[in-house]
Formats: sequence, structure tokens, C-alpha cells
Amino acid sequence: MRAGIAAWLTGVLLVTVLPALPPSSCWWYAALVGALLLTVRVLRGSGWLGWVGAGLLGTAWCGLQAGSLLAARLPETCNRLPLQVEGRVVSLVAQGKLAEGVQRQRFSLAVEAISPGACRGPQHVLLSYYGDDVILPGQRWRFEVRLRQPWGLANPGSFNVQSWYTSSEVHATGSVRGAGELLGAPRGSGIHMLRQRLSSAIRQAGLSSESAAILRAISVGDKSAIGHRLWTLCQQLGINHLLVISGLHVAMLAGLSLLLARPLAIALGAFGQPLLARMLPALVAICAASLYSALAGLALPALRALCMLAVFLLAGVCWRRATGAGGLLVAAALVFLCSPFAALGSGFWLSFGAVALLLWQDCWRGPGQGPVTRALRAHGLMAGLMLPAGALWFGGASGVALIANLILVPLVGCFVLPLTLLGLVLSLASLPGAGPLWHVAAWPLDLFLHLSELLTQSLRLFLPLTAGLQASLIALLAVALILLPLRKSLRVSLLLLLCVLLVPARSLSPEPTLHVLDVGQGTALVFTAGGSTLVYDTGAGNPAGASLARSVLLPWLRSHGIRHLDDLVISHGDDDHSGGAGDLLEALPPDRLWTGGGVGALAGAEACRVGRGWAWPGGTRFRFLSPKANSQGPVNDASCVLQIIAPGLRVILPGDIGQAQERALIRRWGKALSSEVLLVGHHGSLSSTAQSWLNHVNPQVAVIGAGYASRFGHPHPQVVERLEAHGVAVHQTALEGAITIAADGEGGVAVEGWRERSKRWWK
Repeated sequence: MRAGIAAWLTGVLLVTVLPALPPSSCWWYAALVGALLLTVRVLRGSGWLGWVGAGLLGTAWCGLQAGSLLAARLPETCNRLPLQVEGRVVSLVAQGKLAEGVQRQRFSLAVEAISPGACRGPQHVLLSYYGDDVILPGQRWRFEVRLRQPWGLANPGSFNVQSWYTSSEVHATGSVRGAGELLGAPRGSGIHMLRQRLSSAIRQAGLSSESAAILRAISVGDKSAIGHRLWTLCQQLGINHLLVISGLHVAMLAGLSLLLARPLAIALGAFGQPLLARMLPALVAICAASLYSALAGLALPALRALCMLAVFLLAGVCWRRATGAGGLLVAAALVFLCSPFAALGSGFWLSFGAVALLLWQDCWRGPGQGPVTRALRAHGLMAGLMLPAGALWFGGASGVALIANLILVPLVGCFVLPLTLLGLVLSLASLPGAGPLWHVAAWPLDLFLHLSELLTQSLRLFLPLTAGLQASLIALLAVALILLPLRKSLRVSLLLLLCVLLVPARSLSPEPTLHVLDVGQGTALVFTAGGSTLVYDTGAGNPAGASLARSVLLPWLRSHGIRHLDDLVISHGDDDHSGGAGDLLEALPPDRLWTGGGVGALAGAEACRVGRGWAWPGGTRFRFLSPKANSQGPVNDASCVLQIIAPGLRVILPGDIGQAQERALIRRWGKALSSEVLLVGHHGSLSSTAQSWLNHVNPQVAVIGAGYASRFGHPHPQVVERLEAHGVAVHQTALEGAITIAADGEGGVAVEGWRERSKRWWK
């Protein structure tokens, strides 16, 4: 049985790594063959036929689900078109304020109708609403919207939100234009209405913003109030998992329910109801865990814990013994049945990997270990797990995670969570006392967060680590082997192996290479040669959240082993070019800092001025072609225009200059503008990239950095046509992800896009 489930899971996982999906008929053939093999297995008893058949059935089932998902996505021709949709709100409504103070409500809409008919298909869309109406779960609305296909930035080393869209089965994303029309009162989304009501009650209880955000997150799964500051603080402490309804919380609530139900079970047994007495505690625990998991919106960790809990408790009721491995396999199968693409997120692997390691630890538990020793070993094991996992997915791990979790896990599980849930019960029953309970639950959180902020101001607790998949798996194996009863010297060797594997090797080529990162509507690129590094622009910032320097640029640098910057150029002051400068300067101060027009005062910065230049060892030279000193006019025309002249590769980076400034550069530099690679000015706007500019630069390759289905209409079709008519190979970060460009050694240029290199059917 376990082998068959494992084979089915393997078949499901296989689909998630396919670069492209075969036709749907292939999946039906696979399902037919799998069913035939299982039939033969039953009739003839050949074990391997059953495994192959189960694997084919898993592959066919997931493949059909994947095909349905792609078929339901918004047609590409409908991107950014004005559409009218009708549907019902089927999620919590996340409320928050943007940096400009604009109120935003974000929610999922189950689409019932969409027009024009050519854009039909999406059934689940994620919308943002900026109007004055209050959106509630269960309401029916008619909205005027602009939608686009679910799309995410694609860069090595950073999270691709497109995988989250796929695992959440989102068919389109977009924003509401103007006010909506309410068509019906809340109906049909009772659990989300309940979650919204309870979340609002906690928000209005007069708690601090941080503690209220945590209580809302661990009680009803509302993470909308967890801002970048709080998330970063918890990341430095290694306690982010406590900001969600975790499997640990579900298990602790189930254990409490078992204890409370036991006296009633004993009483039933005394009155001659032994069967009911045996079943009651398990049923009460399953019901309590199910309700709590529903309040979490059936998030993956809660769903996994609920499935495992149900397997173990029901097996006990039926006088069967459930093993840890068997329960974990059944739980994984149930999770995939509910969410077929769950494996695309790190949460799946962290959740199931943590439980698997704890079960592995239990296999090697020595005699006489008390609960304190077991708890310390478990926390140490989880801290060891987060080193390779953090290096693979998060760019590092906390150096104090073990200590912080030893304090916070029992505090939250045994004190904060029970009081919070009791307050929810009182609030639902309209009884007094909910507010005081929440204040008592929040008090230790406020104290701990305050002390943690003081600590993080003086110490850097987050350890930057990077490792590839193979190195992380080997390091994880080293963590598991430490539990074996081996000699101490071998254990020390395994620890050293773990440390060595998590020290990144510099993976960049010493040859001159340009890396244009995918930062949406903005610019951020890295040029490397011979061990030296230059960054040109940092992407957009976000005062209310993480800048693109923190979420894209810095993870890219870490993933390539770059710990030092030689030069940083901020072309001009527009946010989509300079918004991440502060975060980058804090993390990696460069040897030289150059700034263009409109950039505020930065310590140690020098102004870009026409004719200024410098050189790196190995023959790479840099020179600014613009702007002039005290130049007047738009800030875009005061951009730092940088030319890179390296062996076999010349590049021009023009910032956001317009055609008037292009003509001025032509008059001054003439034929010296000739370069193999051109970063297209102003993201492909029609105001830039004139034909005369192309005639003088005469590039082989042009790269456009703009957002997918950009609301600004970038790149303009006329600009793309002009480039192609000139014989230029046009590449767009919006379509290809991060783009790497290097000389091919034969007088040409080699170009590689990250999406093609890491191609998956869902990207």
C-alpha cells in the first residue's frame, strides 16, 4: 500500500518539473495504461506492475489538472483590456495602505460571467480594489477591470510569484477600475465571512499593530497586516513559521481537545457505552483541528497536520496501528488531491521535511531521554534543517533561530494561542472578556518584539547563505546522519561538511558579462568581468514593503557569490531606477558610487559627468557619455549614460534619456557610440530610441526592461518594429526573465534568458 502511494506521489511530482505539457490525449492514454497495469497487478500479483500503474495514474491525474489550469488562464490577447466581470468574493479581503496612503482591498473572485466573450476562461481571479466600498466575503459584485495573465518576475536566486499563482490556481490578476456594483448580499462563503469578522474584532481590540497582526495570523490566517518590517524582524530571528497557522499549532490544539474530552469519555464508559467512549476523544480532536484548519483557510501546513492527525486518530479508533511514514505518505496524497501543485512552493517541502526529520529522530531516540532532552534535540534538528533550506530558498538563515524558537514555540503554543482562541469563542458568543484575553496574549509578544528590535539594531542576526539544489540535499543528508549513533569524530566531520557545502563558490564567468535583471517596470543590471562587479540602477522601492533591490538584486548577488561591489551607478532619481539604492548601500557598500540627476544626497557619491571614466584590470573601460555639468531640463535627460568597453563586448546604458538627448550625444560622440549591446532607453517608450540613435549605436542586441503587460504600454510597438527593421535582436525581460549577455568569441553576442534556462510548463 505504501509503495503504491509513493509511486502515485512520484507521478504527481514528475508533472511539476516538466518543461512543457504533452497534449491532453497523452494523459488519457497514461491513465488507461495505468489502470490496466493495476488490473494485471490485482489478477497476477506482480508488485512492480502496481507501482508503475500507480505512478502513471498520478502523472495522468496531475497532467489533466495542469492542462485545465492553463486552459482557464486569461488569453494573452486580453491582457490589460477593459473587461466586465461578475462574481462572488471567495476569500478573506486583505486590507492595507500603499505608500501613498491609498487604501487597497485585495481578494479572490469566483468569476460567474466575463465580457467580452473572447476573454472567457478565468474562473478564479485575484483583484485589487482602491475605491471607497467595503468588500466582504460572499458578496456578488460587478466590476470593470483590467486583467492580465498571472505572471511573476523571473530571476535566479529569488522567489518567482508565478509558482505561487500556479499552486493557488489563480487564472488572472488585475485591478478594479472605478466603483463596483453590488449585486447580492454575502452568501455561500460562510467560513470566510467568519474569518473576516473575527479578524476585524482583533484589529479593533486596541492592541499594538505588531501583536494584532500576529494574533490575526495565528488565529484566522489573516496575514495582510504583517508588514515588511515585522516579517524582516521575524526572519532575522528565524520564527517566520510562527506568523502562520502551522502544523504544530494544529497538533497542540488537538492534544488539548483530547485532554478535555477524556473525562466525558470515561463517564460514557462507566454508563455502558464503551464504543462511544473510545471514539469520542478522537472525534472531538479531529473536529477541533478541522475547525481551526478551516479558520486558516486550509493553508498547507495546517492541511498536512490535519491529514496526519486524522490518519493516526482514526486508525486508533479502528484498532489499527498507523506508522509515521505511512501517515506522512497518506497526508501527502490527500494534500495533492486538494492542491495538485502544492509542491511548487517551499512550504510543502519545509512542512513535510520537518515532520520526516522528526520521525527520523524518533527512530534513533536513545534510552532514558526525557521530554526536555527530546525537545532540545528536536529544536536543534529544525535549526539544522533551516541551514540548507534557507540557503536554497531564502538566501540565508537566522543565527539565533534555535534560541528564539526555544522561547517562542512553547510561549505561542501553550499561552498565546489558547488565549487567542478562547477570545474568539467569547467574541462569537457575544460574551465579554475577549478584549482582555487578547491583551494578555499580546503582552509577551510585545515585550519579546521590543527586545528583539533592540538586539537587531546592534547585531546582524541573519546569516547570508547560498547553495544549489545538489549541495542543499547533501547538507540535509549531513543533518540527518548526525542523529546516527556514530563516533563523535564522524559527527564533527559531518558538521564541517555541512558548513563547507553552504559556502558558495563564485559561479560567474571571468569573461565580461552583462546581466539584465527582471525587475518589472524598472532597471537593474549587473556587469561582471575578471572578478569585479558593477551595478547600474537598483529597481523600484517600496516604503511600505521590500524594495526590488532587497527581493531581486541582493538575492541575485548572493546566489552568484558576490560579496563586494566595485561600482554602483544610480542613473537618475526616478523611483523605478533608484528606489532600492538605500537597501543596496546598506547591504553592500560599493568602492565607488556615481549618481545622476534627481538623486538625493548620498554619502561618498560622485556626480556622473560627460567624459569621466575609469578602468578595471583586464582591459575593461567605462566612460560617461552624459550628462553635462549643471545640465538643465527634465530629470530623465540628466540620466547617467554609461558606455562599457570590454574585450569583445561594448554596451551602452542610456537610462531614461529622450530623443533630444540622443541627438545631443550623436553630435558629441558620433561613431564612438557604436556598441554591440543597447539597453533600450526609457523601457521602450516612444519618446526614446530614434532611428538616428540606432544608426549610430548600430547594436546587434537590444534589451528592453519593462513590466509584463505594462500599464504604460511599454515597449511601444513602433519602437520594437524600428529595432527589428534595423536588424537588431530584441529581448525583453518581461518575456524572458533575467537576461545574460556575453561575447561568443566569434565577433557576435550570446544571449540567454532565465525563463528558457529554467523552463517549466507553468512559467
